Amino acid sequence: MKKGKLSTLLAMAALLLSIPGCAAPQPANMQEGGSSEVVAEESASGVQGLAAEGAAAGTFGEEAAEELEIHFLDVGQGDCTLLFCGGEAMLIDAGDNNQGTRIQNYLQKQDVETLKYVVCTHPDEDHIGGMDVILYKFDCETILMTEEDKDTNTYRDVADTMENRGYERTLPVVGQQYSLGDADFTILAPSGLSGDSNNNSVSLLLTHGSNRILFTGDAEEEEEEEMMDGGILSDVDVYKAGHHGSRTSSSEKLLETVSPEYAVISCGEGNSYGHPHAETMNQFRARGIQVFRTDEQGTIVMTSDGSEILWNCSPSDTWLAGEPTGSAETKPQEQPSEEAGVASSKITSAGGTEVTAPPEERPAAEAVSYICNTNTKKFHYPECSSVKQMKDTNKLPTSAAREELIGQGYDPCKKCNP
Repeated sequence: MKKGKLSTLLAMAALLLSIPGCAAPQPANMQEGGSSEVVAEESASGVQGLAAEGAAAGTFGEEAAEELEIHFLDVGQGDCTLLFCGGEAMLIDAGDNNQGTRIQNYLQKQDVETLKYVVCTHPDEDHIGGMDVILYKFDCETILMTEEDKDTNTYRDVADTMENRGYERTLPVVGQQYSLGDADFTILAPSGLSGDSNNNSVSLLLTHGSNRILFTGDAEEEEEEEMMDGGILSDVDVYKAGHHGSRTSSSEKLLETVSPEYAVISCGEGNSYGHPHAETMNQFRARGIQVFRTDEQGTIVMTSDGSEILWNCSPSDTWLAGEPTGSAETKPQEQPSEEAGVASSKITSAGGTEVTAPPEERPAAEAVSYICNTNTKKFHYPECSSVKQMKDTNKLPTSAAREELIGQGYDPCKKCNP
């Protein structure tokens, strides 16, 4: 649990205001032209700015909104989000296998002792790889995860740790609400399990005052449709971009429905999937959505007082799509452990150590356009969920053009529409 950080700031601000001649401090490094202010250095400056505004308005005490703080951690090609509100902490996913200790160190530097909620969106290793460390090192009150399992060492490590700690999973139920300080979140999906792990992602909508933040894990268009059919979704302020900015998520219909002001993309620099994809970036740019991305900016922190949102950095202005540096399937199914001295990405957050992958762990230089299934005679984008279910003996990575593959008798996958 986070220890008294906000209450101390509020008390200091109130004391200063009670002294004649002491004016309330103002947030530094404001950007012009945005409906929300952007703070360029530490998230603490955002906290101080909000405290000063609350003091100036005379809203201290029981009527003051508890601050919401969200850390989108840079864990390379993976997902990990830490949330605080009212002295309570929540973690959504925990990156890849080699990120567990780094995430543990980050949480400890944030004075986390107990996690009120842990959300395992789905059992892919880039989402739950470090979760066994977190479950072992911290007291976790409610662990939200589906019944989906996976025949991998990563999943078994998480399941074994839960058993050893005596933890029970809480199954997500669509429409169920949970409180986190002054904030609350509602489960949006999944309503049931499909054969596609990405479309089994636990998705939720967090509400704090008038601010709304959407988290969808790796949900693709199929699950996005399910969420919209639920009738809960409408405009949001912040959208945690689905599936690391992949073209298989962030559908046009979803973006029309939620119309976010900001999007946050969690992806690794030079990742083999080419995330974020150009189609997604073009959609965001055309809609005027301001984008933050961990591959360019490291760990990103936002704070909310229930109406205004502050950031620890300015939005990205590059609009660069990722460039695939090799087949996504060249990545081993299970990464070597951090203790073995191998790290597949870098972390640049506070308290983390920047580690670059050894040359032998980097993807091949030749770009792979598609993955062909020599059995079904279909071709797919490398990140298509169907590729994960393909037998290795049937996989044929290729840099051939689309028309060339069709000429060879291959049909485009109807799911990823290459």
